[in-house]
Amino acid sequence: MSHTSPSLELARPPLLARELLRAAVARRPARPGAVPRLDVRVRGFTPDAGQLARYREVCGFPEDGYLPLPFPQVLATSLHLTLLNHPDFPYRLLGMVHVRNHIQQQRRLRAGARLSVHAWVEGQREARQGRELDLHTEVEEDGALVWSAVTTMLRRLPGMGERPREAGRPPATDEAQVFADSRPASWSVPENAGRRYARASGDYNPIHLYGFTARPFGFPRAIVHGMWTVGRCVAEMGEAAEAPALTLNSEFRRPLLLPSRVVFQTAPQPEGAVAYRVMAEDGQPHLLGRLSPEGAPRAR
Repeated sequence: MSHTSPSLELARPPLLARELLRAAVARRPARPGAVPRLDVRVRGFTPDAGQLARYREVCGFPEDGYLPLPFPQVLATSLHLTLLNHPDFPYRLLGMVHVRNHIQQQRRLRAGARLSVHAWVEGQREARQGRELDLHTEVEEDGALVWSAVTTMLRRLPGMGERPREAGRPPATDEAQVFADSRPASWSVPENAGRRYARASGDYNPIHLYGFTARPFGFPRAIVHGMWTVGRCVAEMGEAAEAPALTLNSEFRRPLLLPSRVVFQTAPQPEGAVAYRVMAEDGQPHLLGRLSPEGAPRAR
């Protein structure tokens, strides 16, 4: 029978680099195990202004006095790693894959806001490549919920086949129709993009830094952080991403190797929503997403 572990209470978000080091030395079996309810909270802290400035610069956000829509995910990432490093969590953190992200913002957050963050994980579900689990995050200001997210991770397990197409994912032909009238923009993603985002986010996972640090994990070159790609897309959407209440859904299709040239596209959708995607020059998708004003229909 699984048991519920006590909630961790921290004075400040832990150093992400320290959590990655803990993950690197962890020795855990790559086989299924129960995922109990694990919680961690940080109450009443203000995001670091220097970190926020670095994040804005690397993703392309203006300095407008507010937190960019995806930025609280950066604040929560070290809490997520704390949960995945917990002794009761059954899998090694390194090797877990971020496959989807869902963000819901109730209102824009001031850059100097004093925030409290609660993150938790509980349970998992079977996928054809292994097990998927959801990391939940809630951000409060003055006791009111202002931002929340669900971060879906995949733990690949030996002997498992390919993941099935997720429910709700449109076929490639439908995606082509959605973006048929979109004017593509070409991006050049430099070799140092992973290191620059690591300095902004604290996420120094070796797969993002250099080719020689990524190759032991099966990548021919370093890959950029998925949340950098999301942030860059949101920054490009400008005013559409500056509404008070928003929902942002992102699905990671394929790692983006560094350096690369990619194509960014947006397409207007009903109820004021915007579909977006990042494609390789050969047409293979890296990221598919949707930005919706709160109250508009949203795909999960």
